[in-house]
Amino acid sequence: MHNMDRFLPLTKFIAEMVGPDAEVILYEVESRTVYHVINPFDDEMVAGSEMRSLERSFLEERRYEREDFIVNYRALSKQKNKLKSATIFLRSDDCRLVAVLTVNANVERLVEMRDMLDVMISGHRPYDQQSPSFYNSFDISVEGMVVNTIKDELAKYHVAPTRLSQQEKLEIVSSLDQKGIFLVKGAIAELAGFLHTTETTIYRYLNKLETAKNRS
Repeated sequence: MHNMDRFLPLTKFIAEMVGPDAEVILYEVESRTVYHVINPFDDEMVAGSEMRSLERSFLEERRYEREDFIVNYRALSKQKNKLKSATIFLRSDDCRLVAVLTVNANVERLVEMRDMLDVMISGHRPYDQQSPSFYNSFDISVEGMVVNTIKDELAKYHVAPTRLSQQEKLEIVSSLDQKGIFLVKGAIAELAGFLHTTETTIYRYLNKLETAKNRS
């Protein structure tokens, strides 16, 4: 039996549990290709296809040496649907990293339902006053819009990013999160570069904001 086959029951179990709105992908680390996929979101996601860029970046940054898994990060599918994603690093019996398993849950309908409930409860959409979602613009690339939005946010503080306080950085992350920037894969890494910090720190800011929101 191929060494990767040992993870197939886990892949199938997760797919059965989360349902058809979630894409479950098992990657082989050595070849950096898809070994098995259930409920793929696009035709290119088939066995043997190339590992997606975000998972590759996890490997290049050696995130698996610091974390066993990464949960609740946000992304966009090729169809621009909002995704809630999680990735776990799978090891062999001798603790060698051999596989990466990613689950991408399509939460587009849940987001729409949340907005409908906000209208019913509050009588208006709470996000009406915010900047429009960047992925509704087509004059420049998505990557370009991410960079421009980050630069615009940093420009409000009139100081070099290295001189920003932790509170100011938290405010920047909060504002960008409200604008939907972190729905795009790679945006967290982009912001980390601008702030001269790590992606882990940005994730920590987001978790801190989420915790504060839940307490309020």
